[in-house]
Amino acid sequence: MSGTHAKVCAVTDSRKLNKLTGNPEFSCARCGATAHDKGSVCDPVPLEPDH
Repeated sequence: MSGTHAKVCAVTDSRKLNKLTGNPEFSCARCGATAHDKGSVCDPVPLEPDH
């Protein structure tokens, strides 16, 4: 997968999924998956910071 990001909704390896979803900064507008890197979701939307 060089040059491309794994999409959270397609990852089946739990270790890789934990790495991608740790400290999420984006969610997917399509399915609601969250990820740290916007390239790891199909339709990224920045998460609003907690106040």
